[in-house]
Amino acid sequence: MTTTTKRIPLYLKEIYGDFYTNENLYAFFDKPWVNFILTCGFSSKLTKALLKELKPGQKVLQLGCTFGNQIFETATLLGKKGKLDILDVSSLQIKRCKFKIGRSFPQVGFICQNANTAVKNNYDAVILYGLLHEVPHVQKAKILQAALDSIKEGGKVVIIDYHKPKIWHPFRWPVKLFNRLYQPFAEVLWDRDIDTFVKDKSKYFWRKTQYDAGMYQKVVIEKKKSGELTQTPAPQSYKI
Repeated sequence: MTTTTKRIPLYLKEIYGDFYTNENLYAFFDKPWVNFILTCGFSSKLTKALLKELKPGQKVLQLGCTFGNQIFETATLLGKKGKLDILDVSSLQIKRCKFKIGRSFPQVGFICQNANTAVKNNYDAVILYGLLHEVPHVQKAKILQAALDSIKEGGKVVIIDYHKPKIWHPFRWPVKLFNRLYQPFAEVLWDRDIDTFVKDKSKYFWRKTQYDAGMYQKVVIEKKKSGELTQTPAPQSYKI
């Protein structure tokens, strides 16, 4: 792998620079209990929501290394007959992830490149777990298109990310303030549905589920097969 931290996009270096360069900081955020607190206790539930969309033996691409146990649990579900490729623009994050999983998961591979470029390998699924809120609006659209271009017919893109919480949610305003100060690209996910970042929505089936009174969302985008392209069912939405 030849990518270095110098190739990390400027917006990521300026806003999330320490996550890519400070080993002590990202080691702290990698602790499961820290993830539990930062997600208002929903980290485990969000991971389980993701795993419901996957099956053992599938070939899966994940865009971005994550903190906590999500990668462990995903690789465990896919099993030895499955394949999990993890893509990240930061070679340091890949190094951290490789060290973390050790030799426990030989079916896990790594790709060091920007997530806005497709990996055309006919994946059964592509995972975007907490990625979209970290990138500018234009990059959201490019990354989503790259993800959709990386799955086969009948495959799916699974997105776990922020959503606009109910007005009575006790953490609504603290989270809004935190995002305004430290995650400036997250707030747009309160104001726009993820499907608005995709140009030709008719090629896909859409399904959205909300969690924690709307604080988080899971959006599943399934690529239609050739015989299904004329089908245009209404998007499905659920609240949990």
